[in-house]
Amino acid sequence: MLSLTNSWSCDIWPHALRLRLGEQIVACHPREDEPLATGLAALLALRKRALHWRDSVSFCLDTDDLAFGIQPWQPGITTPQELLKLAELLAIRERQGRWLTRFESAPFSESALVARLKQTCWETLRTVAKQERLRFLGVTTPFQPLLRQYGKALPENGLFVTIGHQHSRIASRLNHAWHEVSTLALPRVEMRQQLRIVARLSGMADYPQYVINTDDGRPQVILPQENRL
Repeated sequence: MLSLTNSWSCDIWPHALRLRLGEQIVACHPREDEPLATGLAALLALRKRALHWRDSVSFCLDTDDLAFGIQPWQPGITTPQELLKLAELLAIRERQGRWLTRFESAPFSESALVARLKQTCWETLRTVAKQERLRFLGVTTPFQPLLRQYGKALPENGLFVTIGHQHSRIASRLNHAWHEVSTLALPRVEMRQQLRIVARLSGMADYPQYVINTDDGRPQVILPQENRL
């Protein structure tokens, strides 16, 4: 069916910005010292124009404005909403400034994988979309393309790894529960070498790895026997 609207995507990394339409790369813009809003406005100016508010934009974010954590299901918690409130309170205590807290994955009565986004970043992205007369569809995190393909049927054990240009993010699952999450600056070597480093540091060399390179966005599964020397 022919669509009369375009859903634009902006990838935001520490080193660059990229505009996509579906899988088509439209333009790239290196990040220097300019404000994020300025760089995004220059990037979006390169798109094909349409009627105001007809098209939409989402932002795929992988910068320090985004952080992750594990929120255990505490005694006395009875609903996911109560668990989210607890995670929001902890974010206020542990982090400077205002952060938006959302679940990436939150199986009932188990630990949750939590994403936190700086409020100022969210407001910047929403303002850019408004100024460009685009419908704002929100923010996508690096883990979401990996998690989306499993829905609620997540693997019992494994490492979820997002590999970026300047840092990688690793979330581990053990016995059907989220265990740890971290952000690492890995050596710039071949991907399989990076994954062996991740497996060794996490102590999970015998578990599968669910991997996505944020540059190409294609999830893949690496089994333990495939990544041994």
